[in-house]
Amino acid sequence: MYSSLQSLLKSGRSRAVSFLTLTLLSFCVSAQAPLPVEVMEAEVVDYARNIHISGMLENKSEQNLAFKIGGLIRKVKVDEGQWVKQGQVLASLDLEEIDAQVAKAESVLANAERNLARFQSLQGSNALSVDRLQQAETQVDVARSDLTVARFNQRHAVIRAPSAGRILKRFIEPNELVATGKPAFLFASTKTGWVLRAGVTDRDIVRLTLNDKAQVRFDAYPDQLFDAEVSELAGRADATQTFEVELRLSGKNQQGEAKTLLAGFVGNALIEPSQHQKVSLLPMSAMVKGDRGGVDIYLVDQGKPVMRHVRLIGLDGEHLVVSGLNSGDQVIVAGAPYVQPGRELKIMNAAVAAISK
Repeated sequence: MYSSLQSLLKSGRSRAVSFLTLTLLSFCVSAQAPLPVEVMEAEVVDYARNIHISGMLENKSEQNLAFKIGGLIRKVKVDEGQWVKQGQVLASLDLEEIDAQVAKAESVLANAERNLARFQSLQGSNALSVDRLQQAETQVDVARSDLTVARFNQRHAVIRAPSAGRILKRFIEPNELVATGKPAFLFASTKTGWVLRAGVTDRDIVRLTLNDKAQVRFDAYPDQLFDAEVSELAGRADATQTFEVELRLSGKNQQGEAKTLLAGFVGNALIEPSQHQKVSLLPMSAMVKGDRGGVDIYLVDQGKPVMRHVRLIGLDGEHLVVSGLNSGDQVIVAGAPYVQPGRELKIMNAAVAAISK
């Protein structure tokens, strides 16, 4: 009886295995049924990917103002951060020594001219040689040059604002003894305006041209956008292996209202390159796999899937920006990871790609 029961159990297991095998075979057959996928029709358009940069706001032109000669500082008439007008006196030296040098040069010149006049009155007589007359003329020329230098130094014993602008830094105080050429003020002119400088990669610098439009936002004014344009492009990379780009700001936001800008503001800019290229926009779900230079996608050709490797230009939101497609190409955008080469497809719907750039 035990052997009969054992035989019955073996027979039951055999039937169960047979049933499971048939079930698996049925599943494999059904797995070869048409795979439902979603397909969109690619569109090739002109596109320019925006470039995002962050940089520091600076005055276009900053210059150190200094005295032409050394001396004792008599007055300092402006403070750091003060706005000044063109020609306004910023600081001056004590002129006692300088005025004395001018007076000395004037006296030397007057004496040389008197001597020359006496020698000229003796010209033609045997009492005066030609060499002596020429020496007197040379002494007058030298004295006149010395007086010019003394008067020039006298004029430049005062620092004046070269144009309307702002004192960014002040390095001197009254009664200090200043050396020749030592910076007295760091000055920024309002005529040259504001610029935002930042570095971009080699892939971005080749896409930029002068006068490309940009928009800048500052942390100090988070709700305001300032119009700008590319004013300078570096000709070589710096130590960070990036290329410096300069954006010139209009100084007003997009509502036309002027805002107080200060050197050192951190700005975030969005540059719109004028150079365009032919691309297509695809959803992220169309990508099967990708590498640094491109992505693999599936096209539909006569109802069959065909893998295509296309160049990846960049990402635009949740979309892939690629090149290498033709308008009208049927791209699988849903179900692509499950596609097998040669597998019959069941197209569920179709859509048309569009780029808003």
